[in-house]
Amino acid sequence: MKTETLINDKFAYLEDFIRRLPDRFSNSGEIIYIGRNEVRVININGLILAVKYFKRLTLANRYIYATFRKSKARRAYEHTGLLLEKGITSPENVAYVNCYKYGMLYKAYYVSLYTDYKQLKDLVALPISETEEVLKAFARFTFKLHRSGVFHNDYTIYNVLYSFTDDQYDFSLIDNNRMSFTDYSFRKGMKNLKRLSVPVDILGVIAAEYSKEANINDYLTLNMMVFSRLRQMAHISFKRWIKTPLRWITGKKNSLPINIKIRDKPVD
Repeated sequence: MKTETLINDKFAYLEDFIRRLPDRFSNSGEIIYIGRNEVRVININGLILAVKYFKRLTLANRYIYATFRKSKARRAYEHTGLLLEKGITSPENVAYVNCYKYGMLYKAYYVSLYTDYKQLKDLVALPISETEEVLKAFARFTFKLHRSGVFHNDYTIYNVLYSFTDDQYDFSLIDNNRMSFTDYSFRKGMKNLKRLSVPVDILGVIAAEYSKEANINDYLTLNMMVFSRLRQMAHISFKRWIKTPLRWITGKKNSLPINIKIRDKPVD
C-alpha cells in the first residue's frame, strides 16, 4: 500500500503518530461522530486532535481521487490553510494521509486540532429572543466570508461553530473539503445559502442583517434565500425520487416523501 502524507511544519513532531494513523485509527481515541465518515478525538500527550476518516468512497471516486482530483482529506487540509490566511477561524490543519492500493485511493484521513466551540445547530430550537444577537453576528460573518471570496459549498448549521468571549462572537468553519474561492456577487452569496435549513423566523433575522451588510433590500434578500432553499429541497426530492426504483430492487426502505418540520432536524 502506497501512502501520501503531508504534515504541517508546526506539528512535525507528530510524524510518527501521523504515519501510523491508518493502522491505529480504529483503536484510537473516542468516536464523536459516525456516519458517512467517522470522526475521533485523540489525545497525544495533552494535544487534542480531531481525526476524520473518509470511509465511504465509491469505486469511481477511488479512481478519480487517485488521478484527476484531490482527495477530500487533501482539500480539507488546503482549504483550511487558505481560511486561516484570510483570518477566518477554523480548527488548525495538522496533516492529511492518503492511502492507495492498486492505483486507487483506499483510505483518507484529515487531522486538525480539536475545538471546543459550540455548535450553531443547537440555537435553532431556542426562542428568537434568546438567539437574535448571535444570529445577527452569524449573518455578518457570512457576509464577511462571501466578500472575502469564500464559499463553503456545504454551508449548514452543522458546519459552523461559534464561541462568545469578551462580548464578541466568533465563528469557526469545519468540514472544509467542499469550498470555492472566487469573486463575490450577491447572487453567488444567496445561492451559497441553499443548504441553510432553518425556520423562516430565523432566516428572516439572518436575511435582514445580511442585507444591511450588503446594502441590499431586505425583502429581496429574504426572497432569494427562500428561493435558493426551495430549489435545493426540490433537487433533493428529485434525487430521492430517481433512486426509488433502485430501493425497490434492493429492498431498502423508501425515504419519500421529504417531511419538512419546523424546528426539527433539517434535511440537507
